[in-house]
Amino acid sequence: SRQGKEEIERRFGTDPARVTLIYNGVDLERFHPDNRARHRRPTRQALRIPEEAWTVLFVGSGFERKGLGPLLEAFARVADADSWLVVTGKGDVARYQSLAARLGIAERTIWTGPREGVERLYAAADAVALPALYEPFGNVHLEALASGVPVLSSARAGGSEIVCRGENGWVVGEPTVAPISEGLAALRDMPAGGWAAPARASVERFTYAAQARAFSAVYDRLRL
Repeated sequence: SRQGKEEIERRFGTDPARVTLIYNGVDLERFHPDNRARHRRPTRQALRIPEEAWTVLFVGSGFERKGLGPLLEAFARVADADSWLVVTGKGDVARYQSLAARLGIAERTIWTGPREGVERLYAAADAVALPALYEPFGNVHLEALASGVPVLSSARAGGSEIVCRGENGWVVGEPTVAPISEGLAALRDMPAGGWAAPARASVERFTYAAQARAFSAVYDRLRL
C-alpha cells in the first residue's frame, strides 16, 4: 500500500526511489459477485442466519489489532433484530464473546473460527468490516470487493486507499465506535446487492498477472 511505502521511507530514512510498491493480486474467479446466487442461501442456512437479515462479516486473525472490539460496540448501536454479525478467524474468542454478551448482541453474533471456503461467507454477507488499528494491506479488502461486497475500513489499514466512501464502502478516520457506527448505518441503508458493480470494478486491476509483471520489472532493474 502507499501507506506501507511511506512508513518504510519515514522509519528507515529510505530514498523513495528505492522503495517499490507492488500490490497483492486477488483471484477474480474465486471471489466473484456471481457467488451470491450460488452460495448465499445455503451458507446462511448452515449458519442459521435469516434469509433477509442484514449481515456484516469480519474476517481476520488477531482480533484486537483488526478492531473487533470497537466493531462489536458499533454493531450493537446500529443493529436491530434483523442484523447479524459473523466473525471468522483466530483470536481470543472468549474475551469477545463476553463483550458481545454484555452488549446484548450475543444471539446475533456467529463465531466460525478459521474457515476454508471464505468466498461463501462473502457471498452470504451484505458488508465486510475491518476497522483495523493497523493493517499493511489486507487481502480481505480485495476479496470482499471482488465478491461485490462493500468494505468498511479504517484509514489505518493500507487497503483503505482503494475504498471510496459511499461508492464501494466506507472509510473511518479512526477505528472508534462512533465513526464505525456511522459507517455501518450508511452501508445498511443501501439496497441488498446494490454495491456489487462498483465494488467489483474497483479491484479488477488487482490481478495476479499484474503482480507478477511488477515483480519482474523489479528483477529486471536489479540485473542492470
